[in-house]
Amino acid sequence: MGRVFIVGWDGATFDLIEPWIAEGKLPNIAEVWNGGSHGELQSTLPPMTFPAWTSFMTGKNPGKHGIYDFTRQRPGTYDLEFVNGGQRKAPTFWKLLSDAGKRVISISVPCTFPPEPINGVMLSGFDAAGLGGSSSKLDARGMYPREVYDELERELDGHPIGSFPIQEINQGRAEAAVQKILDVIGRKAATAKYLMQSREWDCAMILFGESDGAGHHFWKYCDHRSPQFTPAPASMRDSILRVYQELDRQLGELKQLLPYDTTLLMMSDHGFGGVSNTVIYPNCWLREQNVLQFRGGFSKWVSRRLDALKLFAVAALPNSVQKFLSRFARTQLGGIEAKVRYGIIDWSETQAYFEENPYYPALRINLKGRQPQGTVEPGEEYEELRSELIRRLEEWRHPATGERIVEKAYRREEVYDGGSLDEAPDIVVKWATHEEYTYAFRVSSKSQSLHWMEELDPRREDNMAFFSGKSGSHRDNGIFLAEGPEVIAGKAISGARIIDMAPTILHLLGVPTPADMDGRALIEVLEGEAASPLEIGAAAGVVAEPDEAGTYTEEDKVVINERLRALGYID
Repeated sequence: MGRVFIVGWDGATFDLIEPWIAEGKLPNIAEVWNGGSHGELQSTLPPMTFPAWTSFMTGKNPGKHGIYDFTRQRPGTYDLEFVNGGQRKAPTFWKLLSDAGKRVISISVPCTFPPEPINGVMLSGFDAAGLGGSSSKLDARGMYPREVYDELERELDGHPIGSFPIQEINQGRAEAAVQKILDVIGRKAATAKYLMQSREWDCAMILFGESDGAGHHFWKYCDHRSPQFTPAPASMRDSILRVYQELDRQLGELKQLLPYDTTLLMMSDHGFGGVSNTVIYPNCWLREQNVLQFRGGFSKWVSRRLDALKLFAVAALPNSVQKFLSRFARTQLGGIEAKVRYGIIDWSETQAYFEENPYYPALRINLKGRQPQGTVEPGEEYEELRSELIRRLEEWRHPATGERIVEKAYRREEVYDGGSLDEAPDIVVKWATHEEYTYAFRVSSKSQSLHWMEELDPRREDNMAFFSGKSGSHRDNGIFLAEGPEVIAGKAISGARIIDMAPTILHLLGVPTPADMDGRALIEVLEGEAASPLEIGAAAGVVAEPDEAGTYTEEDKVVINERLRALGYID
């Protein structure tokens, strides 16, 4: 068996890559495109970073691995807590390969903190605790083995967690934000080159999150059709292209290091597109449907003040001050985030509510015995309410255009299955687009009139903080490319899913796919002996949550909150 090298470009889309290949602007990925197989890669529903990357590494749907979002509700409360790889309930392909005696390297993949004890090296992604704030380096807690920290500090001045240029953007220094992203791409690539040349490996992976960050922040500069189009500064018109070109340049240099028997896989966790300036306040719509009620005006004021305080602390205060304040916080950040989202809800008069995150709000029933102030009886009343809400969601229309607001609403068991199904939202919403742009979602306490829709001018100063990091957002289909001695050249495929990546990697390395994986090996891109199916192995089973090694301190929570806000994942 040969080797496998995986390059992830988070959020990369063929909508950008194909035209740039045709124009000769991305020569190295063009070489992979022409010399191998390619096709779109269907993400999870919804296409969110943590569940998508976790499905990639486990080959399982979120109902089995248990990761649905960046946060989860703390049992018995409405409070939220941050999620990381420590809550994952399924083994990764790195662990399965290690158990089979293969040597592995994993660099910067999200939701891999705390790092697993594997046969090789693992450097956690942006959910890792780090040395400082948004520009921090990965510390030893995010590395396995921990001794790698001293080595990388000595050889490379450490390994960056990410770029997260929120302060540069808030200060109006867009070009500085681009340069920060380009610098981090080079530093991450340097880590990969060093580890690939200093260690023996059978499977290695490097993930660049910077393509995703560039899409979130810079789409408005590059898409003249966008409702958020920002023509100045003119130098930003090619900002996303410059990020992709640096990724492409590093791809070429990494390819030069690959042994002849290596299969190269390229992929992204989801696609990308623009965001509208049409804002939806989901819980205001539920209020109009008479299934949710708000409390009085003071609770609305408190929710807004907490959000303003959080924004100021995350975007403006130095990291040292953030850490100092976090030690004396009376409420953990997850509790503050819950009060921002839910502080105006009168739970005693509420049957259902949206988790009002700014990307893909999902709907939960206020269930007796599960939520602390539940109003809906389990069983028949629960099912009747779900059916009625699904009907209303699918009938929901834009008041001016008549477009669907919701493309499709699903019972959770229609989308997920597995031992963690009970942790999923009760109704999973596939949101429609508005004139080909995704809606922007906002917490209902920010609605001046409590109407569920309004158009905001993203250039107004009082709206800029909200739209920062939200000019682009995720789409359902990412990218998949494969090139190597056993890969069919020039083949376009369809139907590939992100859950197929782990079985494909195991197949290429001669390790049986566990029977409880949901994905399948993409053998249609292979030829020769590699195209023959392998036997199915025993079920991989469930992984217990680890000890306190993966627990965030209060200081860690401040930093994680900052990173998520920098990417537009927390409002």
